[in-house]
Amino acid sequence: MKEMTIMMAFRRSMAIVVLAGSLALTALAQGEFKGMGDGIETCPVTGEKISSKENKAEIFGRAVYFCCGGCMATAKKSPELYVKKTEKEQLAAVAAMAKMAGGAHDDHHHAEPQAAGSFLGKGDGVETCPVTGEPISKSVKAEIGGKTVYFCCEGCIDTVKKNPAAYLKNTGAKKAETAFLGKGDGVSTCPVTGEPISKSVKAEFGGKTVYFCCEGCIDTVKKNPSAYLK
Repeated sequence: MKEMTIMMAFRRSMAIVVLAGSLALTALAQGEFKGMGDGIETCPVTGEKISSKENKAEIFGRAVYFCCGGCMATAKKSPELYVKKTEKEQLAAVAAMAKMAGGAHDDHHHAEPQAAGSFLGKGDGVETCPVTGEPISKSVKAEIGGKTVYFCCEGCIDTVKKNPAAYLKNTGAKKAETAFLGKGDGVSTCPVTGEPISKSVKAEFGGKTVYFCCEGCIDTVKKNPSAYLK
C-alpha cells in the first residue's frame, strides 16, 4: 500500500513537470518572450553579436548588454519580453524560441530562422526604426533597395543589411499603381499645386529637402509621397 502511494505521488509530480513544460512552450509560442540573444555576447532584441560593452542595462538585478541604444530602450520598456531573471533561463528560453522558429541555429544568428519565414519590421524607416520601432535619428541612414532608410542606431543598419526583406516592405507594386499627381518640382514650385514655393515651408522626403507653397501641401504629400514626388 505504501509503495503504491509513493508511485502515485511520483506519477503526479511527473505530470506536473510535463504540464509546466508544456505551458512554458505555449507561452513562448504565443510570443510572450521574444528574446533572440543571451544579453552577454549577443543582443537580446536582435540576436546580433555585441561589439561594444557600452550599451549596458541593469535588468532583473543582472547586467544585460545590447548591440545598440535603441535595443536597450526597447528592452527597458518591456523587459519581460526579452530578458529572463538568470543567464541560464535566458539561454534556455532563447534556444526554445529558435527551435520553434524552425531549425538549426547558433548563438549569433537567432534572428535568421524567423526572418526567413516572417516579417519582423517594427517601424517605417522614415520616422521610426524598422528594427526596434524607436524614433529614428536623421544622421543614421542607409541606402537600401534604392531608398533612403533611417534608423535609431548603426547596429540596426547592419541588422537590416543582412536581411532587408525581413524588415523592409517592398512598396514597388503600390507605387506603380499610384497615379502621379505632382505639378511642381519641389524646388521652385510646389509639387502639389504648382505654385511658387516659400523657402520657409519645407520637409525632408527620402533624404531630400522638398519645398512647398504652404503647410497644407506638406501634409498632402506625407499621406502619399509617391503621388507627388519622383
